[in-house]
Amino acid sequence: MIFITADTHGELERLTDRKLKFIKKYDTLIVLGDFGFVWNGDRQQEKNLKKIAKLPFRVLFIDGYNENFAALEQYPDTVYHGAQAKEICPGQVYYIKRGQVLETDDMKILCFGGADDYIDDVFSDYPPSQADFDTCTANLEKHNWKVDYVLTHSPSGNINRFLNMDSFTFGNLFDYFDEIGNKLEYKKWYFGFYHKDKYVSSKAQAVYTDVYKLGD
Repeated sequence: MIFITADTHGELERLTDRKLKFIKKYDTLIVLGDFGFVWNGDRQQEKNLKKIAKLPFRVLFIDGYNENFAALEQYPDTVYHGAQAKEICPGQVYYIKRGQVLETDDMKILCFGGADDYIDDVFSDYPPSQADFDTCTANLEKHNWKVDYVLTHSPSGNINRFLNMDSFTFGNLFDYFDEIGNKLEYKKWYFGFYHKDKYVSSKAQAVYTDVYKLGD
């Protein structure tokens, strides 16, 4: 089974808490951005990754707003269940690159990390590019614009404006997600970013500290 959470920010207890004992061996937990365990390469990071590597379930993550992309680039490229990825801990922890379609557990899952760069932050200089959009579009075309689920860090522009009714925030990623959302066939779209767990609609869910079984 596949479970999702978001914005762990390097907080080890978010992944090791006994409350997660319902996630069994061979299950997968996907973090929707701001993973935080690949950061400055210090000894504590190494210890944390070793502990995560010993968990009974696999851990995947997409990038968020706060990531050290230079550190991520140091890890080897690989393909994980049809998706271009970085192997963080062999067989156990993987970063799924932007615009990839993960094929696992008889599901097709669009994964697209990142956020529009409109906040002044030291690690905010890697917003999604046109190349990322082109990669995503090409992958969706291969799958005839049909996936089971969409996992992103940022919401679509329409959802962003709905959740911030007095804030009309626009950006390239918001616009791109609006564009593909109108064309893509999917069951549900899950996203992080807001630091809140909030049911938006039968087709959209904001994710933070809660853990959801994909599809519920």
